[in-house]
Amino acid sequence: MAARLFAWYTRRLARAHFAGIWLGAAQAPDPARLARAPVLFLANHTNWWDGFLGVLVNRHLGLHFQVLMDAGELARYPVFRRVGALPMRRTSATGAYADLEAARSCLVPGSGLWLFPQGRRHPASAPVTATERGAAHLALGHAGPLLIQPVALRYTYLGEQLPEAFIWLGEPLVAPVPATGTTPRAARQALNLTMEARLTATLAELDALLAGERLDRFTHLLQGPLSINKRLDRVRHFIGSLEGPFDHRNG
Repeated sequence: MAARLFAWYTRRLARAHFAGIWLGAAQAPDPARLARAPVLFLANHTNWWDGFLGVLVNRHLGLHFQVLMDAGELARYPVFRRVGALPMRRTSATGAYADLEAARSCLVPGSGLWLFPQGRRHPASAPVTATERGAAHLALGHAGPLLIQPVALRYTYLGEQLPEAFIWLGEPLVAPVPATGTTPRAARQALNLTMEARLTATLAELDALLAGERLDRFTHLLQGPLSINKRLDRVRHFIGSLEGPFDHRNG
């Protein structure tokens, strides 16, 4: 019940602050595949809204939402525990290991666990480097199939009165089986570098689409309020003083 109420609140909140939220994917998500294996979402972290977008994505894909959240922040806002937040003690190696092991039990079919491997919020222009290895630890230690999904998040103005949020699901990957003789540390480092590269490529794909305003590659996840001029246009169409089809976008 708490998760459903939070998803409703998230949609309501987002509608008030964005002209729209858009979702696109390099490969269309396969419902059958999502039902068979848990999903580990790896996203860049630039904005207060990032976790809320994760809620919307999981709801859209029919996945139970969970997210690793800094333990200090979660202690300040413990209500987030009820809607899928799991603590991550980054200041203690022992605590971090224990929290990752606890999160591992949540990787079951039908679930989607979100991680922000940059660890904290960074400027949108910052490269995805020196990321934390918690995601690689979870992936390599998971027994059974696991889908690793890189996610690029951007927030920008594209001609509307309010900003728009864009979510791009990059090409997913599956954790490789480490070669014989490879140490756990080396395996985590190798997978972590692969994840960094895949997330960097996903961000580049999204930035290229936004540079050309290629909205045809996205579907509307959520429609926010129209710009003031478009609301006036709708009234004028209704009373017959403006001819032609109504276009909800500017420009």
